[in-house]
Amino acid sequence: MLHETLKSATKQNHDELERLMFVNDIMSGTLTLQQYKQILTTNYLVHKAYEAFLLDNLSPEVAQQLNIGKRQKLPALIADMQAVNIELPTVQNEEETAFEKSNASILGAMYVLEGATLGGSVIVKRLKTNPELSTLNLDFNYYQVYGSELIPYWKTFCALLDQQGEDSYDDAVNSAKKMFDCIASVQLQNNNLVG
Repeated sequence: MLHETLKSATKQNHDELERLMFVNDIMSGTLTLQQYKQILTTNYLVHKAYEAFLLDNLSPEVAQQLNIGKRQKLPALIADMQAVNIELPTVQNEEETAFEKSNASILGAMYVLEGATLGGSVIVKRLKTNPELSTLNLDFNYYQVYGSELIPYWKTFCALLDQQGEDSYDDAVNSAKKMFDCIASVQLQNNNLVG
């Protein structure tokens, strides 16, 4: 099953990205407002660069099964950034050629973003109790973007992954790794963008 293959093939990428995205600080309640702003900015830059391309280039059948119109996360990120007074950075959309226009490739990239949304349900609980953030009365829209639909959306996504033929597994894995690398690269570069 492709979702299991993706999980095992990208474990190292996942663990490294968690480290870069301050997951230990989030879970220990020591995340600073500056770190939170950096996480939001990184996610914004990645979604601004790739989200429309990924959502627009799935086959109509897969897009319909995923209820693709409901999977946009950019508006939630913008709302969260505005809540902590982050000016939206300019993004150059040169990355549109980064992923092939095949369902397997796009689903592989989406696996990383959808997995982050799934993990957001755990992260948001810690953010809400974080001493530096809790007094700001933040909505944490991005981390709760699917609301009560989170688990059904994840199950639907995994079911569609698992419908992909084994001959497309390499494309999906390569795209997932590329997405992990893209996010890590943006996170490393954006230290200077957040003030």
